[in-house]
Amino acid sequence: MKDLLKLSALAAVLVASATYASAITIASGVTTTNYNGYTTGTGAPFNDINPTAADEDGAANSATMSIGTGGGVWENPIAGSSWITGTSLGDTSPGHVVVPDGYYEFTASFTTTGGPYTGSFSVAADDTVAIFDNGSEILAAGAIGPDGHCSVAEPNCAAIDTFAFGSASPGFNSNGVNNITFVVEQTGLAAMGLDYSATVTSAVPEPSTLLMLGTGLLGSAGAMFRRMRRS
Repeated sequence: MKDLLKLSALAAVLVASATYASAITIASGVTTTNYNGYTTGTGAPFNDINPTAADEDGAANSATMSIGTGGGVWENPIAGSSWITGTSLGDTSPGHVVVPDGYYEFTASFTTTGGPYTGSFSVAADDTVAIFDNGSEILAAGAIGPDGHCSVAEPNCAAIDTFAFGSASPGFNSNGVNNITFVVEQTGLAAMGLDYSATVTSAVPEPSTLLMLGTGLLGSAGAMFRRMRRS
Protein backbone atom coordinates (compact mmCIF):
# COMPACT_ATOMS: atom_id res chain seq x y z
CA MET A 1 0.00 0.00 0.00
CA LYS A 2 2.87 2.40 0.82
CA ASP A 3 4.39 1.85 -2.63
CA LEU A 4 1.01 2.57 -4.22
CA LEU A 5 0.65 5.81 -2.30
CA LYS A 6 4.17 6.88 -3.28
CA LEU A 7 3.50 6.12 -6.94
CA SER A 8 0.22 8.05 -6.88
CA ALA A 9 1.87 11.05 -5.19
CA LEU A 10 4.70 11.12 -7.75
CA ALA A 11 2.22 10.98 -10.62
CA ALA A 12 0.20 13.83 -9.17
CA VAL A 13 3.32 15.97 -8.78
CA LEU A 14 4.39 15.37 -12.39
CA VAL A 15 0.96 16.24 -13.75
CA ALA A 16 0.86 19.42 -11.67
CA SER A 17 4.40 20.37 -12.69
CA ALA A 18 3.42 20.29 -16.34
CA THR A 19 1.85 23.72 -15.94
CA TYR A 20 5.14 25.35 -14.83
CA ALA A 21 7.36 24.76 -17.86
CA SER A 22 7.51 27.95 -19.91
CA ALA A 23 9.18 29.83 -22.73
CA ILE A 24 9.19 33.63 -22.73
CA THR A 25 9.78 35.80 -25.80
CA ILE A 26 10.10 39.60 -25.97
CA ALA A 27 10.57 41.49 -29.22
CA SER A 28 10.62 45.13 -30.33
CA GLY A 29 7.41 46.24 -31.99
CA VAL A 30 5.57 43.39 -30.23
CA THR A 31 6.46 43.70 -26.55
CA THR A 32 5.59 46.99 -24.85
CA THR A 33 8.74 49.09 -25.10
CA ASN A 34 8.97 52.53 -23.52
CA TYR A 35 11.05 55.43 -24.85
CA ASN A 36 12.47 57.56 -22.04
CA GLY A 37 14.15 60.46 -23.85
CA TYR A 38 17.85 61.13 -24.19
CA THR A 39 20.81 62.78 -22.54
CA THR A 40 23.14 64.90 -24.65
CA GLY A 41 26.73 64.12 -25.49
CA THR A 42 28.48 60.93 -26.56
CA GLY A 43 31.73 59.13 -25.81
CA ALA A 44 31.26 58.91 -22.02
CA PRO A 45 30.38 55.67 -20.16
CA PHE A 46 26.78 54.47 -20.46
CA ASN A 47 25.73 55.30 -16.92
CA ASP A 48 22.31 56.91 -17.33
CA ILE A 49 20.17 53.79 -17.01
CA ASN A 50 17.50 55.14 -14.67
CA PRO A 51 14.76 56.70 -16.85
CA THR A 52 13.35 59.92 -15.43
CA ALA A 53 11.00 62.66 -16.56
CA ALA A 54 14.02 64.99 -16.59
CA ASP A 55 15.49 63.26 -19.63
CA GLU A 56 15.32 65.46 -22.70
CA ASP A 57 13.11 65.05 -25.76
CA GLY A 58 10.16 63.19 -24.32
CA ALA A 59 8.63 62.38 -20.95
CA ALA A 60 9.64 59.25 -19.09
CA ASN A 61 8.02 56.01 -20.25
CA SER A 62 6.42 57.36 -23.41
CA ALA A 63 5.41 55.02 -26.22
CA THR A 64 7.55 53.84 -29.10
CA MET A 65 6.66 53.49 -32.76
CA SER A 66 7.58 51.07 -35.54
CA ILE A 67 9.81 52.55 -38.23
CA GLY A 68 9.58 49.92 -40.90
CA THR A 69 11.79 47.19 -42.25
CA GLY A 70 15.25 48.74 -42.49
CA GLY A 71 16.84 48.85 -45.89
CA GLY A 72 19.90 50.71 -47.12
CA VAL A 73 22.62 50.67 -44.45
CA TRP A 74 20.34 49.18 -41.80
CA GLU A 75 19.88 45.43 -41.46
CA ASN A 76 16.34 44.16 -41.96
CA PRO A 77 14.55 43.62 -38.62
CA ILE A 78 14.83 40.40 -36.67
CA ALA A 79 12.07 37.92 -37.50
CA GLY A 80 8.93 38.69 -35.49
CA SER A 81 10.09 42.21 -34.55
CA SER A 82 10.46 45.66 -36.10
CA TRP A 83 12.74 48.66 -35.86
CA ILE A 84 11.38 51.10 -33.27
CA THR A 85 12.06 54.64 -32.05
CA GLY A 86 10.45 57.19 -29.74
CA THR A 87 7.14 58.66 -30.84
CA SER A 88 8.35 62.20 -30.14
CA LEU A 89 11.08 61.73 -32.77
CA GLY A 90 8.63 61.10 -35.59
CA ASP A 91 9.68 59.03 -38.60
CA THR A 92 13.39 58.34 -38.17
CA SER A 93 13.79 55.58 -40.71
CA PRO A 94 17.11 55.89 -42.58
CA GLY A 95 17.43 59.19 -44.43
CA HIS A 96 14.28 60.87 -43.10
CA VAL A 97 14.85 62.71 -39.81
CA VAL A 98 18.10 63.99 -38.30
CA VAL A 99 18.34 62.99 -34.62
CA PRO A 100 20.68 64.89 -32.25
CA ASP A 101 23.72 63.13 -30.82
CA GLY A 102 23.14 61.59 -27.41
CA TYR A 103 22.21 58.55 -25.37
CA TYR A 104 18.63 57.38 -26.04
CA GLU A 105 16.90 55.17 -23.47
CA PHE A 106 14.35 52.41 -24.05
CA THR A 107 12.92 49.96 -21.51
CA ALA A 108 11.01 46.68 -21.62
CA SER A 109 10.29 43.95 -19.08
CA PHE A 110 9.25 40.33 -18.72
CA THR A 111 8.44 38.05 -15.78
CA THR A 112 9.85 34.58 -15.08
CA THR A 113 8.12 31.93 -12.99
CA GLY A 114 11.00 29.86 -11.64
CA GLY A 115 14.18 28.72 -13.29
CA PRO A 116 16.80 28.19 -14.26
CA TYR A 117 16.36 29.70 -17.72
CA THR A 118 18.49 29.51 -20.85
CA GLY A 119 18.08 31.31 -24.17
CA SER A 120 19.43 33.99 -26.45
CA PHE A 121 19.18 37.73 -27.06
CA SER A 122 19.46 39.37 -30.49
CA VAL A 123 19.81 43.12 -31.02
CA ALA A 124 20.65 45.78 -33.59
CA ALA A 125 20.79 49.56 -33.16
CA ASP A 126 21.87 52.77 -34.80
CA ASP A 127 24.54 53.70 -33.99
CA THR A 128 25.16 51.17 -31.17
CA VAL A 129 23.58 50.07 -27.90
CA ALA A 130 24.41 48.85 -24.39
CA ILE A 131 21.89 46.56 -22.65
CA PHE A 132 21.22 46.20 -18.92
CA ASP A 133 19.09 43.66 -17.03
CA ASN A 134 17.95 44.93 -13.63
CA GLY A 135 20.79 47.45 -13.73
CA SER A 136 23.57 45.00 -14.62
CA GLU A 137 25.21 45.26 -18.03
CA ILE A 138 24.64 42.19 -20.19
CA LEU A 139 26.01 43.65 -23.45
CA ALA A 140 28.55 46.43 -23.95
CA ALA A 141 28.20 48.99 -26.72
CA GLY A 142 30.23 48.67 -29.91
CA ALA A 143 32.99 51.04 -30.98
CA ILE A 144 31.66 54.00 -32.97
CA GLY A 145 34.78 54.85 -34.99
CA PRO A 146 34.52 57.15 -38.02
CA ASP A 147 31.32 55.62 -39.45
CA GLY A 148 28.57 58.23 -39.46
CA HIS A 149 25.82 55.74 -40.35
CA CYS A 150 26.40 52.85 -37.99
CA SER A 151 28.84 51.65 -35.35
CA VAL A 152 31.90 49.93 -36.80
CA ALA A 153 31.64 47.17 -34.17
CA GLU A 154 28.64 45.12 -33.07
CA PRO A 155 26.12 45.79 -31.76
CA ASN A 156 25.33 48.07 -34.68
CA CYS A 157 22.67 48.60 -37.34
CA ALA A 158 24.36 46.62 -40.12
CA ALA A 159 24.30 43.18 -38.46
CA ILE A 160 22.26 41.31 -35.86
CA ASP A 161 24.27 40.67 -32.67
CA THR A 162 23.19 37.49 -30.83
CA PHE A 163 24.44 36.29 -27.44
CA ALA A 164 23.48 33.77 -24.73
CA PHE A 165 20.92 35.05 -22.24
CA GLY A 166 19.43 33.43 -19.15
CA SER A 167 19.92 32.68 -15.48
CA ALA A 168 23.72 32.90 -15.81
CA SER A 169 23.50 36.46 -17.18
CA PRO A 170 24.30 39.38 -14.83
CA GLY A 171 21.20 40.70 -13.08
CA PHE A 172 18.87 37.98 -14.41
CA ASN A 173 15.92 37.22 -12.14
CA SER A 174 14.87 33.59 -12.57
CA ASN A 175 11.71 34.03 -10.52
CA GLY A 176 10.29 37.52 -10.96
CA VAL A 177 10.56 40.68 -13.04
CA ASN A 178 13.43 41.44 -15.41
CA ASN A 179 13.68 45.11 -16.34
CA ILE A 180 15.65 45.54 -19.56
CA THR A 181 17.20 48.93 -20.33
CA PHE A 182 18.62 49.76 -23.76
CA VAL A 183 20.94 52.79 -24.04
CA VAL A 184 21.34 53.63 -27.72
CA GLU A 185 24.32 55.84 -28.56
CA GLN A 186 23.59 58.15 -31.49
CA THR A 187 26.35 60.04 -33.27
CA GLY A 188 26.66 61.79 -36.61
CA LEU A 189 23.27 63.54 -36.51
CA ALA A 190 21.45 60.83 -38.49
CA ALA A 191 18.54 58.41 -38.02
CA MET A 192 18.27 56.44 -34.77
CA GLY A 193 16.53 53.14 -34.03
CA LEU A 194 16.47 49.93 -31.99
CA ASP A 195 15.54 46.36 -32.84
CA TYR A 196 15.65 43.37 -30.47
CA SER A 197 14.27 39.92 -29.75
CA ALA A 198 14.98 37.57 -26.83
CA THR A 199 13.70 34.15 -25.86
CA VAL A 200 14.35 32.32 -22.60
CA THR A 201 13.12 28.84 -21.78
CA SER A 202 12.78 27.18 -18.38
CA ALA A 203 14.91 24.12 -17.78
CA VAL A 204 11.80 22.33 -16.49
CA PRO A 205 10.86 19.53 -18.96
CA GLU A 206 8.25 20.24 -21.60
CA PRO A 207 4.67 20.15 -20.22
CA SER A 208 3.64 17.42 -22.65
CA THR A 209 6.48 15.16 -21.46
CA LEU A 210 5.58 15.62 -17.81
CA LEU A 211 1.88 15.15 -18.52
CA MET A 212 2.45 11.91 -20.41
CA LEU A 213 4.72 10.53 -17.68
CA GLY A 214 2.36 11.62 -14.91
CA THR A 215 -0.76 10.18 -16.51
CA GLY A 216 1.11 6.96 -17.24
CA LEU A 217 2.07 6.61 -13.60
CA LEU A 218 -1.51 7.37 -12.54
CA GLY A 219 -2.67 4.56 -14.82
CA SER A 220 -0.12 2.19 -13.29
CA ALA A 221 -1.23 3.16 -9.80
CA GLY A 222 -4.85 2.48 -10.75
CA ALA A 223 -4.00 -0.94 -12.16
CA MET A 224 -2.09 -1.86 -8.97
CA PHE A 225 -5.04 -0.72 -6.84
CA ARG A 226 -7.49 -2.87 -8.82
CA ARG A 227 -5.23 -5.93 -8.48
CA MET A 228 -4.97 -5.37 -4.74
CA ARG A 229 -8.76 -5.22 -4.38
CA ARG A 230 -9.24 -8.51 -6.31
CA SER A 231 -6.63 -10.35 -4.25
